[in-house]
Formats: sequence, C-alpha cells, structure tokens
Amino acid sequence: MLIWFIPLPMALLAGMGFVAVFAGATNTPIACTIMGGIELFGIESGVFIALACSTAYLFSGGHSGVYASQIIGSPKHKLFKGEKGLSLSEINKKRTKK
Repeated sequence: MLIWFIPLPMALLAGMGFVAVFAGATNTPIACTIMGGIELFGIESGVFIALACSTAYLFSGGHSGVYASQIIGSPKHKLFKGEKGLSLSEINKKRTKK
C-alpha cells in the first residue's frame, strides 16, 4: 500500500489516483487538475493533484488517448515533433502503416 511510504491521508491518495488516471488517458493534465481535482477534492489538495496529473501525463507514453479527434498542440517530446497538428486518429493510422 502506498500509504505506508507516503505519509498522506488515504482519501487524498485515492483522489490523486482517480484524477491522475483520467489526466493520463486524456492528455489533459491542467484541465484535470483544475476541473477534476480541485473542484472535487478542494483547493488544499491542488498541489498534490497537480503533481499526480503531471506525472501521469508524462508517463502515459506517446500520443495516444481516449479522444481520437484530439489534435496535438505541442508534442510531449522532441521525437514526436512531426506529429504536431495531427489528430490522434491520424497518428494511429500512420503508426499502423509502418
């Protein structure tokens, strides 16, 4: 259990995980922090939720997500520079052709 290593309340850790999973799946860490985390769990947990959402976003891999029509505004890494301006469905089509 994570609560043994991180001295935070279990309810806060559960909230952080709840919002972070959605942030990683949707590639929207800022929106999930504000609209998901702070609105649901309060401003006092905002820093912890922002950290969890940012970490989930960075470790969620390349450009993939649950919204196929989402357009890449700024790539996560220099390796994905060629994917800027493409939708996730276009990126998936390019990857399956290889």
